Amino acid sequence: MKTLVVVGSAAAARERARAHSPATLVAWSEEAAAALQSAGAPGRAVSDYVSGEDQDRIDEAAIAWTKAWGTRSVWDGRSIRELLVWKGVSLWWFAELFLHHSTSCPRYVRLIEGFCRVLEAERPDEVEAEGLPEEEAVLLGRTCTALRILFHGPARPRARALGLRMRRVSLRARMDVLKCAVTAGKTALAGVPPAPAADARPLALFLSHAAFWRERRDPEGGEPAEYEHYFDRILPGVDAAGDLRASVVAVGPRAAFRRRGVSDRLAEWARLHPEPGPYVHVNRFTSPRVLHEVRRAATLARRAWHALRRSAGLSEAFSHRGVGFADLAGPDLAGTLLRQLPWAVRSYEEMTEALQATRPSVVCLYAESSGWGRAAIAACRAAGVPTVAIQHGILYPKYYSYRHGADEADCPRPDRTAIFGESARKILVELGHYAPESLVVTGSAKFDDLLAAAARWDRAQIRRRLGVGPAERLLIVASRYRSIRDTHASIGADFPALVRAVDSLPGVKALIKPHPAEPENAYAADLRAAGAVRVRVLPPGADLMELLHAADGLVTVESLSAVEALVLGRPVVVLSMPTHLRELVEAGAALGVPAGEDPTAALRDMLFDEAVRARLGQARARYLRHVAQGVDGGATARIVGLLRETARRPGVVGLGA
Repeated sequence: MKTLVVVGSAAAARERARAHSPATLVAWSEEAAAALQSAGAPGRAVSDYVSGEDQDRIDEAAIAWTKAWGTRSVWDGRSIRELLVWKGVSLWWFAELFLHHSTSCPRYVRLIEGFCRVLEAERPDEVEAEGLPEEEAVLLGRTCTALRILFHGPARPRARALGLRMRRVSLRARMDVLKCAVTAGKTALAGVPPAPAADARPLALFLSHAAFWRERRDPEGGEPAEYEHYFDRILPGVDAAGDLRASVVAVGPRAAFRRRGVSDRLAEWARLHPEPGPYVHVNRFTSPRVLHEVRRAATLARRAWHALRRSAGLSEAFSHRGVGFADLAGPDLAGTLLRQLPWAVRSYEEMTEALQATRPSVVCLYAESSGWGRAAIAACRAAGVPTVAIQHGILYPKYYSYRHGADEADCPRPDRTAIFGESARKILVELGHYAPESLVVTGSAKFDDLLAAAARWDRAQIRRRLGVGPAERLLIVASRYRSIRDTHASIGADFPALVRAVDSLPGVKALIKPHPAEPENAYAADLRAAGAVRVRVLPPGADLMELLHAADGLVTVESLSAVEALVLGRPVVVLSMPTHLRELVEAGAALGVPAGEDPTAALRDMLFDEAVRARLGQARARYLRHVAQGVDGGATARIVGLLRETARRPGVVGLGA
């Protein structure tokens, strides 16, 4: 009888290694694999069963599962997509984003797919689980049952823990409505939000995130000036056009979510009057009518939750490959219905109020495929206001919120989308079923700004200020330390190896630019443990573009900074491959280092091998032509022109549907 033991922790792996059991050992985590290797015990890592191609298939299975969940019959022959509708807009378009990105359900699908690959490769007679988290052990057992394999382990999760989690979600949902009421009260105290200045010209309303407003010194006068990270030169470009004017509505806190501390939150709630700034915050439009609609939506969502959680059809929907996980998904269902749906209604209604107050001729936004972006577009569609979205980051094939089937034409999408280049067009048309006529290749205004700013900077002076000598090679490290979700990679796991590599290369220094949404101390423990000599962390507010101008190369994992470095002619190394920057590496425009491998050779080649640098430079030019219109300096003018044209054209609304 063949016994397979899946070990999920280093402690379980060491214990099994000491037992000298004849069972086949499979390490389900990197820690367990390292422990088995250290103990000299025979065993295999899960990566031995799941290739890069397999991982792509697993990710696609999770995407397909989420899409199918919304169309499965769950109540009286109708799907979630058909049942949950608000003023003609299916709330599924908001629920799917929460379900895919903010719940464990897609991870359960990936786990089941991974377990199936291991079990189908090994074909054991019995399976044991040691050191796995409870929910993973339960899913392994159920996968074994589906494949008719004997399993020794838990058959179901602890009901009490799941019940407590669901009650916590339910309580937080009630608190969400209470917070909306408090916001409505503060809005009433603040009075009517300021309206755009009276002017006969058409208004372009820009939708921004408050956390992306920054401050820099004006290059001409030297005075500090605020700017929006993504709209930057587009806002003054609209004003300079003469026949269009701009106004901004912003959403979210001024501090990025991951850098908000308790004091930030308390200050926000204690503040009775809005802070002055270059925008009107969307909370200024949380009127009594909005509060009434949010309460109504919350009541409807709670009724739906009580009915659907007992539905046999919904229980069947929470399954994959014959493996059910409806009990595990109870808190996720509660969060999707009780929290996400009222929030989506609040976003829709606040945008409706903003449109009534400002009467724009066109609305411009980025992050248009997010929940708030979709709510804003739906409100614009209802009000007959055309929308223009601006691509603000790299698009890749597994970007869930841009993936649409041919039957999803009613999902709120912009009427026009300004894209960097042909790479984005291909993804949006083929995987997103966007109407080709709704896509306009403009290039990237940020890339144009980057080249213009670089012409003004003194590279030698910046390097001196950073403490980098003329003969030293400077690496800039720009990435998230921790990923924002399971589908994204981050540098954390490979960061210690990077520090060791830098310290082993004479004449090389590395400066870390933390992601704006993360604290700088995220890297501190690794740097202390490694005794880093030539690697240090900069404040999150450091100017990345200026740093790239001073750099000899960039190290990243998944960041638009990779393309920004290419625009400046800087070579790039991508760690933790495969990542969403795979296309860049496959095009030969960057060097890739597989996850868990030593990056020393790649760093040495990038910094010192002139043949490698020349080859990267040639591929870089080809890549930028494909991805970003070649960076010709005209993107801002083209985007402003698109806004002017869209504001003038009647009948544009619905073009991108």
